Amino acid sequence: MKKLTTIFMNINLFEDGNKFIISSNDNLSVVGDLNNSKGLDVTKNIIINNDEIVDECISHNFKYNKHYIQKSKNITLINFANNSLKTEKLNNLKKIKYKNDFSLDLGQIIIISCELNFKELLELYKIGIKNKEKYYNSKKLPSPIQNILNSNEFLAIASKSSNNLNKDFQTIKQEFINLISSSFTSFFKEVNIDFGILDHIYGLGFGLDDLVDAGMELLVGVDDTDEIRCKLRNQLLKSISDINVIALIMAAIRTEEDFIGKTLREVNIDNDPAYLYTDEVLGLAIANQIAGTKATFNFKRYDEDKPGILSKLDPMTDDIFAGLIAGAMSKIFDEH
Repeated sequence: MKKLTTIFMNINLFEDGNKFIISSNDNLSVVGDLNNSKGLDVTKNIIINNDEIVDECISHNFKYNKHYIQKSKNITLINFANNSLKTEKLNNLKKIKYKNDFSLDLGQIIIISCELNFKELLELYKIGIKNKEKYYNSKKLPSPIQNILNSNEFLAIASKSSNNLNKDFQTIKQEFINLISSSFTSFFKEVNIDFGILDHIYGLGFGLDDLVDAGMELLVGVDDTDEIRCKLRNQLLKSISDINVIALIMAAIRTEEDFIGKTLREVNIDNDPAYLYTDEVLGLAIANQIAGTKATFNFKRYDEDKPGILSKLDPMTDDIFAGLIAGAMSKIFDEH
């Protein structure tokens, strides 16, 4: 992820009622990247009056379309939220409509009313970056979202400057942690974005058409027609709407992330070991959930032959999608 992060130190900062004014001066110290045409313009003022931005130089430069303010006793946090993600509807499900320039960013200016020295300000900056990364990793978002998340972010921390240690710094630090942690949660609410099962499936690098193609490869005794393809596509969407199928698919996806990431010392699936059969258990469960015993026999065909996209998937996900396809194929022909 491209980081656009900045620390402000030795700046003019004062509060007049509900108005905050930040302006740069000759003693400005910066840590971060401003060598960018979209960079923060430190020659302009940022004026906050009654929670309204009067001079929106930062939000204009970053093309952020929304801002909101959070406050605690000693800290004011100005959040700049940008969300260009759009959704499209597939039957009764939705998915993110990915495009080349889509983005999801949170830029922040943090104003601390206490006097802090550079070392203290730098510590808070590091805490802010670390907590943001930790929070987003814990969200386990679909991989395309993780890849573009905060690709154009910024973090500016401002305080009245001091050469001395602040005796209340530990209290201020805890207040900072509490406020910035809450800002990450509120960000997703403010930009009104959530993610569904299709986002996680497409996040693996394939989509419904790939599943339909794989299903049709093992079609026997019937011609490959647009009508059958349409029925299979609709049945896949209907099956994926089942909460039990969702639970089984996500269980496999999450497990495989840990297996491939080698976060468990007892597990190594580099060679798809024969003694790992839980993937087949999940695949069978999905097939059975969709179309019963008939589908579990159909599952073996797709599991063994691995047509189309199934041949390119990892040990856990190839079986769960074999189960999904087998169940959907059995269902449409059972109804037919």
